[in-house]
Amino acid sequence: MDPDPAAPGGRPAAWLAVVLALLLAPAAAVTLARAAGDDHRTPFAQLVSVTPWCGAWALLVGLAGLTVALLVGRGARAARRTLVVVSAVAGVVVVVQAAWWAPLTTGSPAAGSAAPSLRVMTVNAFVGRADADALVRTVRDENVQVLAVEELSDGLLARLQAAGLDDALPYRVTGSVGPGNRGTGLWSALPLTDADPGESTWFAMPSATVTVGEGPGAAQVRVTAVHTVPPSVGSTSIWGAGLRTVRVRLAAGTTAQLALGDFNATRDHSGFRDVLGDRFADAADRGGHATLTWPTDRALPPLVGIDHVVVDRRDTVTGVRTVRVPGSDHAALLATVGLVTATG
Repeated sequence: MDPDPAAPGGRPAAWLAVVLALLLAPAAAVTLARAAGDDHRTPFAQLVSVTPWCGAWALLVGLAGLTVALLVGRGARAARRTLVVVSAVAGVVVVVQAAWWAPLTTGSPAAGSAAPSLRVMTVNAFVGRADADALVRTVRDENVQVLAVEELSDGLLARLQAAGLDDALPYRVTGSVGPGNRGTGLWSALPLTDADPGESTWFAMPSATVTVGEGPGAAQVRVTAVHTVPPSVGSTSIWGAGLRTVRVRLAAGTTAQLALGDFNATRDHSGFRDVLGDRFADAADRGGHATLTWPTDRALPPLVGIDHVVVDRRDTVTGVRTVRVPGSDHAALLATVGLVTATG
């Protein structure tokens, strides 16, 4: 028979066990939803975005539970058992999440010396509020060759032109540019062929083919600027449909593919993992770490990585990093891609 919970240490430890169990429950639920791929509906479509933070939270809860279990007196045997169970569940959450990260530390495949490279950048312009001068300055400073701008308004387009973006990147294709946030632009220092404004989805997702390099070592890659609807309450079906559209477009491409933009999904969302499949990779994952890009307009640091550069798995990726753009709520994401797939 368990000792009386009213014995020294019994009742406080019991209450603490209940509190820690309640604190752990959301992290465990999110981890379970992520593991099952059941994140297509509210609230998991939204909560799965913070899966890595749930792992950190579970670690703290588990350590707290284990510490208290070791310190409580004999009068709290039942509470001690509960605390041990809470710590064990927290440990499972941490181990499971660590296993999801482990395969991502291998880096890029070795690059061939003849592989042409492409410096790319994507930024969500926050309904056209991004600072055009700062954006163009970043393009020049980072030697960007291909730029994707989501939430491109007609006002921002005019400001970008005035700031000299068309001089730095003279080729472009845009879709759905107007007074709102549905427009997307794709700029390039290299000629764009077979351009498509991509206006068949809620946000425009323009694409074009870029030829990188010259002569026998030249490589062709189909570049798509991506923007899907966020998984807000009531919009998860549209969000899922947008990710499926991206997946179908990339999978149907017979040449090398590169997609960059605001996917409104993290690497923990099953829809984004479906986009990657067994052919593509997330550029940020090649470094074995998440690249957090949103939100950047608040006092806290960015919490989630919803902007991505997606490459063929055999491509190399270097120089992945983020840059703050004044006026935007997203950080710009930059990467250098070695087009190994296209050359062989």
